[in-house]
Amino acid sequence: MWQWAGTTFQDIPTPIGTVGFLIEEFRRGEVFPNVGISLFRAVIALTIVLVLGIAIGIAMARWWRVRYFLTDLILVGITLPAFIWALLVVMWWGFSNIGPITVCVVSATPQLVVNTFQGATATPGKLLAMSDAYRVGTRRQFRWLVIPSMMEYIAAGFRSAVLAGWGAVLLVEWFGNDRGVGFRAHFWYDARSFEGMMAWGLVMMIIILTFDRVVMDRVVRHFRSWRVGGQQWSR
Repeated sequence: MWQWAGTTFQDIPTPIGTVGFLIEEFRRGEVFPNVGISLFRAVIALTIVLVLGIAIGIAMARWWRVRYFLTDLILVGITLPAFIWALLVVMWWGFSNIGPITVCVVSATPQLVVNTFQGATATPGKLLAMSDAYRVGTRRQFRWLVIPSMMEYIAAGFRSAVLAGWGAVLLVEWFGNDRGVGFRAHFWYDARSFEGMMAWGLVMMIIILTFDRVVMDRVVRHFRSWRVGGQQWSR
């Protein structure tokens, strides 16, 4: 279908042309430096997302005052488009690394918070009551009961956060940066090179699909095996 579209419509590049352009970008030495910069920003931001998302989600599940104060803020964070933050951080911090990292954290953290909160509240109540009856300490309950109940939710939430965070980093690089994968895509867009823009779009997709299939898919399946009762609707 891609080949047909490329040969039918003038402005749509063909797969061969796109791959050929990407090879030329490798020869120019543009691929590895820009991919490395984008990955560095994404790793830093997603590490912050992981820490904040889990901490806030657990706090919201544990204390009603925290839940009462943060629920609306989390809802706003989920619904507000990332491009609004992207435009703001470009005006505030220009071409620095702060902008992409900030937008990634703001865009991806609410999703992980929601999943962590759901995981914390999904702990079986009967098991908690039995633990209280046998005077099991709070720390032991949290370590051996609450955390195993949460991990599948946290892994699934982080998977969504990675997808949203990677897109947020690229978005900021597109709007206002002088390095990174998003910048190179925008560079060739301004040059009206559709093959160049498609080539860097291919790079974006390859990176996120590789990470999702090689890392996150295995992590989610691992923690899903902890679920009480192995019966699954989908096989």
